[in-house]
Amino acid sequence: MAPTKKEPEPKPVPPTHADVFANHYQKTFEIAYEYGKERNKLFVSLVLTAGVGLMLLMRVPTADALLVAAIIKFLNITDPILIASLKVSFPFNILLSGILVGMFYLMQRLHTANLSVMRTYMYIGGLEAELRGRLGLKEEAVSFTREGGFYWGKRTLMQAMSKYYYSVVLFIILVPFIVFKLTADFASPNYIIIAVDFIVSAMSMLYWREYANSSFLLDKPKLGPTDKKA
Repeated sequence: MAPTKKEPEPKPVPPTHADVFANHYQKTFEIAYEYGKERNKLFVSLVLTAGVGLMLLMRVPTADALLVAAIIKFLNITDPILIASLKVSFPFNILLSGILVGMFYLMQRLHTANLSVMRTYMYIGGLEAELRGRLGLKEEAVSFTREGGFYWGKRTLMQAMSKYYYSVVLFIILVPFIVFKLTADFASPNYIIIAVDFIVSAMSMLYWREYANSSFLLDKPKLGPTDKKA
C-alpha cells in the first residue's frame, strides 16, 4: 500500500502593521485598566486611613479601646500587667505619626498611579488616531474612538467634574488630620516628632498638589487627527 502523502502545513500568515497596532492597542488598554483599579484601591485606602487617624486624634473612646484590643490580639499578648499598661498609657502620639507617614506613602502612590492612568489613556488616544489612519476608516466611523472622539463626545458634565471632586475630597481628608496632628504635637512638645510630622505633612501636601495639577492638566480630549473635533 502506497504511503499517503502528508498535506503541507500552511505557512503562517505574517501579521500586518494594523494587526500589530491593534494588539498593542488592546494590551495598552488592559494596562491602563489595571492602573485604574490600583488607583481606586489606593484612594479608598487613603480615605480609610485618614478616617481611623481622625478618630484616634479626637480620642473617641470606643476607637481607642478597639485599637488597643486589636493590637493585643494581633501580638498575642497574654501578660495581664502589660495589657493593663497598654490600656492606660498606649503611645497614641507615635502611632498617629506612623499613620501620617502611611498617608504620605498612600498619597505618593496615588499620585503615581493617577499619572500613569492619565498618560496611558492619552497614549491610547494617539494610538487610535494612528490605527484609524492606517485602516483608512471614514471620519464618521466609531471604530477605534473608544478613548478618543467617542468618549469625549459622549462625556457628561459629572464625568468632567469628577477630577475636581476627587481633589477636594483628598484635600478635606488630608488637611484636618494634618492640622489636628500638628496641634497635638505642639500641645505635648516633642521636637523630634514635631519636625518629622511637619516634613511628612509638607511632602504629603506637595503630592496632593501634583495629583490635582496632573488631573486638571491631563484630563482633556486626546490629541490626534481624528480627535481634534471631539
